[in-house]
Amino acid sequence: MKFTSVVMRRWLVYVFATSMFAASCNPAEPVDTLRPQSATTITEVDEVIAVIGDSEVTLGDLVDQIGGQLGLMDFQYRSQRHQVIETAMKQFVRTKLLESEAQSRGITVDVLVAEVLGDKVSVSDDDVHFFYIQNQAQLGGRTFESLAPQIRAYLENEIRDPVLEEFAQGLVEDHDVNYVLSPFRVNIDTTDSPMFGNVEAPITLIEFSDFECPYCQSFIATLEQIKAEYPNEVKIIFKQFPLNDIHPNAQKAAEASLCAHEQGKFWEAHDLYFAEQDRLEVANLEEKAERLGLDTLAFSACLESGEYADVISADVSQGTAVGVNGTPAIFINGRPLRGGAVPFEMAAEMIDDELKRQKR
Repeated sequence: MKFTSVVMRRWLVYVFATSMFAASCNPAEPVDTLRPQSATTITEVDEVIAVIGDSEVTLGDLVDQIGGQLGLMDFQYRSQRHQVIETAMKQFVRTKLLESEAQSRGITVDVLVAEVLGDKVSVSDDDVHFFYIQNQAQLGGRTFESLAPQIRAYLENEIRDPVLEEFAQGLVEDHDVNYVLSPFRVNIDTTDSPMFGNVEAPITLIEFSDFECPYCQSFIATLEQIKAEYPNEVKIIFKQFPLNDIHPNAQKAAEASLCAHEQGKFWEAHDLYFAEQDRLEVANLEEKAERLGLDTLAFSACLESGEYADVISADVSQGTAVGVNGTPAIFINGRPLRGGAVPFEMAAEMIDDELKRQKR
């Protein structure tokens, strides 16, 4: 039995119920979720929640203090709610289809499942022991004997579930099942954000990124392939999300990119900053501006003034409110594409799904 890194990561979640870090840069401490949001992220802003003498205190008065936190809580609630509904919907449909198929064959569902699985669910003692050895460092000193039953059950489920899912998917196609539930989406304001591609493209890919993040640099390969494969179908929007706690040059690099954007050279600066990611101090940024053919006096004045610091702060606040806590964070037509610096195939799968949805 082949143990992939994905299976091992799922196992750690299964045993410890902890979240896994994907291929993304994450700050040492959680991103500040108390950054101010606009009042539009808080419902019932006119609700009176306290009275001081003759003065009323409304929820809207607390926007600067807790707006970002409420926005993030709202995102988390809506995301989890949608996930619960979607999972239950698919399980319900699968159960109904298995019952229907079993009835058509004149057998019980248990017998049908046993026939579908056959001898495919086979986990040997060696498989269990090998998995334990591979993950021993993360198991907190727990003995093989105490974990073996859980490991076996987990590995059996890792085989069983995909086999049943594949069989059920065939039934879904045979019975012309149509999942009407829309994917979970968020609204992200992209006004004035740097954009690459066809402005009329039906697919919008938004990336929250950090110029000093190595995973953001590696994601460029995926972006280039998307540009090549979907030249008219996808436009790319760049949103700033410098992780200042762990990347000391990220903030000024973000500001510099917008100073370059002011002169129509954002994407040229974008490519150069990532290509020379180890040289992003202010002196390096000014030297790069000269190489990019920018008006260096205007660029230096822009960078020194911190003219775009508030724009970057707004991007970070907006990202935080839609669950961004590391970079790169990707959204395709508002749908979160989880996994950080995902390969082209994962992005293409969601892009293709969006294109199909628009044809329905």
